[in-house]
Amino acid sequence: MILVPNLPKKVQFLTSLSFSIHQFLPWKCTFEGGRKGYDKDLLFIWLLIKKITHWDYRTIADMAGISHSTLIRANTYFLLTHIYEKFFRSLVKLAYKKGLIRGEKVSLDSSFIHTFSTHQEDGSKGWNGHKEAFGFKLHLLIDVKSSFPLALIVGDGVTHDSNMAIPLLKKARPWLKKCGYVLADKGYDDADIVQYIAKNLQAKASIPIKKVRTRKDGTRAGNFANWKLKAAGRTVKHSIYKLRSGIERTFSVLKGTFHLGHEATRGIQSFMKNVYLTLISYMLRKLWMEGSRCL
Repeated sequence: MILVPNLPKKVQFLTSLSFSIHQFLPWKCTFEGGRKGYDKDLLFIWLLIKKITHWDYRTIADMAGISHSTLIRANTYFLLTHIYEKFFRSLVKLAYKKGLIRGEKVSLDSSFIHTFSTHQEDGSKGWNGHKEAFGFKLHLLIDVKSSFPLALIVGDGVTHDSNMAIPLLKKARPWLKKCGYVLADKGYDDADIVQYIAKNLQAKASIPIKKVRTRKDGTRAGNFANWKLKAAGRTVKHSIYKLRSGIERTFSVLKGTFHLGHEATRGIQSFMKNVYLTLISYMLRKLWMEGSRCL
């Protein structure tokens, strides 16, 4: 009996795509001898296949006819030369041009990923007492309507989420020209964030104000007297805030469907590679579902 298995549909989809990453290479020069090496587009696609299938490097190497060490080096090369970052931005630009991104409502949050070793690794910085673990964080800003990523920051597992809000919004500024609302949980309840949203984006922050504690004697603890001042620049509509759940579903898909956090890799640099490959795979699927096959 001869077995002739078919490749999974998601692998067939990636192999059918037609795009070039040569425009993102750090330099452009003609080849003048020596070993030319593998085509960068080919290496890029096989790394994406590895991500969506969650197969190991040696399995992918056997399928591709490329040594696993070459794939590992290519992965590092694409990160350090910012090819992943440039390709990510090109997909955002394409989605915006196609009308998939509206930018009218955006949501931001972070997701904590445990270190593979469960101990401190390069870039994890220290112990996260809230999560009771060592790890890293993916800070993400998405378009609420399409759940399409607009900007990302990879950081250690200790830095507070609120410190990344304004840098994320600045990164996504070209896509926020029509922004009306920025959604986030109460962890982002910070006057500077609300002020930036109101002043620089001319939008409203859908960020809950932290609850005021009541002491045993019945008096209020916290800045209760200035509640009206804190509420300025925000919307308290529950119909708006409940849309924030979309970013939680996005993180669930990234972890469940695209295996983010399940990779047997260590250190923040490896985590960044995994993040970019995960998000690029997710974005390509989003574009394909919208009928954007020509990339």
